[in-house]
Amino acid sequence: MEADTNIQRKIMIVGARSKVAEAIVRMVRAELNASVILVSSADNLVGDIDGVTLYTVKHHDYKQFKEIAIKELPSVMINCAAMTDVDACEIDKEGAWSSNVTLVDNFLRAGKAVDAHCLHFSTDYIFDGNKGPYGENDIPNPINYYGRTKLASENICHSSGVDCTILRTNIVYGHSTYRHIDFVHWVIGRLDMGKPFKVVDDQFGNPTFVDDIALAVKKVIEKKRIGIYNISGKDYCNRYEFAKNIAKVFSYDSTLINAMTSEELGQKSPRPKRAGLINLKAETDLQMKFCDSIAGVTTLRHQMQMWGK
Repeated sequence: MEADTNIQRKIMIVGARSKVAEAIVRMVRAELNASVILVSSADNLVGDIDGVTLYTVKHHDYKQFKEIAIKELPSVMINCAAMTDVDACEIDKEGAWSSNVTLVDNFLRAGKAVDAHCLHFSTDYIFDGNKGPYGENDIPNPINYYGRTKLASENICHSSGVDCTILRTNIVYGHSTYRHIDFVHWVIGRLDMGKPFKVVDDQFGNPTFVDDIALAVKKVIEKKRIGIYNISGKDYCNRYEFAKNIAKVFSYDSTLINAMTSEELGQKSPRPKRAGLINLKAETDLQMKFCDSIAGVTTLRHQMQMWGK
């Protein structure tokens, strides 16, 4: 059944400084009849947030989560908070578990207390990368600690007793008021230096524009969908190919970018080689049309010109 769009919603977003959260706020304020509650562990939120209620909390404090949820009574709660640095998760396992699992448990328990529809983000790194891209029903087998924490968070969602939607995504890029560095911004920074550098050509995925993620969230809320949805870009490519596309869009010298293997790079934590996601379910059930990397990066370029890097 479609939701009544005339009903005023309250949407609570945890992890308010993430680029995904920023894109969702832009989408919600432009497209949905909703008020927004932003929850962050940081107290220096910036940007166009007039009319948005802000809370600074310790993300791992269930009591604070519950108190805010009961005070505001959101109909939708969205968790954008996570520790996503894969190598850092391998080094600081306690911090990774706290951010990616304990926080999610507290978030869902607070959501259950107010009977909210809870949305949570996951990743293609729950898979081993032996035969990607992956569908929603493929069997997870993470090969690094980050992937294990995200799989654990999914399992908590399944057992929570909450109406929950898991949105899996990968290689997310987009505008960030807080200057969060993603792969696109990293490549631009290296190209700005004018010196040759290397990018791995054996790690595959779907570069995913953050505005597409926000649109998917809007559709999930409107249609009141629960379950797992893959939210990923149209392209399936390796990082080297993606970097070449970034250079093309921003009119840089693409010959500065050279290919290398994961073994040459020597990352602390293993990465799935052929990861990535199949987004057919989202295309059909949510009527999503995901952009390819050229279109997404082109839109980002225009946003950077308007809003600054």
